[in-house]
Amino acid sequence: MACIARTPKQIGELLRRRRVNLNLSQGDLATQAGMRQATVSQVENGQPARLQTICDLMEALGLEMTIDARSRGRDIEEIF
Repeated sequence: MACIARTPKQIGELLRRRRVNLNLSQGDLATQAGMRQATVSQVENGQPARLQTICDLMEALGLEMTIDARSRGRDIEEIF
């Protein structure tokens, strides 16, 4: 299922949802991605992160990124 994320906070939330769906703790994910648990927490909370960090987390979670032109119309926050 494709999800739209336009901000670090939205990216962090999508990563957190996937981690929870896989029944992984932040520590488990950190170990799989080769980073500290605090880094996972920071990303999930929407703090700015290096692109490599996000890519490492996505790989550990079995995710991939698709870049597409921004859709017109309402912003994602307006929908919810």
